[in-house]
Amino acid sequence: MIKHVFCLSVMLSVPMSVIAQDDFRHVDEGRPIRIRDAYPIKFMEWEWEIGTSAELAEGGNYETAGVIEFKLGIARNFELGIETHSAFTREAGVSRSGVEEFATHLLFNLNQEGVSMPAFAIQGDLIAAGVGGVGRQDPAAAIKGIVTRTLGGWRAHVNAGYKWASALDGGNYWIGGVALDRALGLSSRLLLGDIYVEIPADGGQERVWLEFGSRLQMTKTLVLDAGISARLDEWVDGNSNIGITVGLSRNFGFGSLVGVPPYPNPRIN
Repeated sequence: MIKHVFCLSVMLSVPMSVIAQDDFRHVDEGRPIRIRDAYPIKFMEWEWEIGTSAELAEGGNYETAGVIEFKLGIARNFELGIETHSAFTREAGVSRSGVEEFATHLLFNLNQEGVSMPAFAIQGDLIAAGVGGVGRQDPAAAIKGIVTRTLGGWRAHVNAGYKWASALDGGNYWIGGVALDRALGLSSRLLLGDIYVEIPADGGQERVWLEFGSRLQMTKTLVLDAGISARLDEWVDGNSNIGITVGLSRNFGFGSLVGVPPYPNPRIN
């Protein structure tokens, strides 16, 4: 945990040289906060993301998780993603591990941000059952609307939706959250934070996260992210719960498939 916190501190404090890329400005779900922006990756580009996280609670209980995701710009304004989530948990002296779930999502951007209108997108998720002691028991699905709006040097993001899950996997719940981000001058670094809420449809206890993090452009195609979070509903109940996450994203392009015409070679008279 100390290494992860040190990594986040370095990202927030060490100046970096300017890199002519803007991948660090993409707010991807889980990298490092739960809220995402309304923009898909570019057409005929693909990206892989890997990440690890840990949640530490009282009584020696903890959970570590890993995610691997591949995303592709399948058409203009469309993004397709495939991902897998693994986890290891220890609670009350009992350890469990396995693949929590396999999932795919499709995001469609309906509107790019303009002078008077924000960017707006819709995302649908299909989730398959997992394997092992931590695996999801049944399939699930989710849908959400995503709004992104520039406010001076800041950007605001709003996510709202609904997730369908079986009673064995916790039941259905509403999804909602708001995030802010700000790029730091010429450093190719993004600071961001959010508040994210899950509200059970049956009226159970709400789950509330407060998250902060940073995304840093390491090379022209590689982005490092790190973040820290807290479960506010558990803190209110007197139980400390802190989470940390670190991940990498790498972007690739298929320029030969896009059909860009060759640059003209004008004759000099």
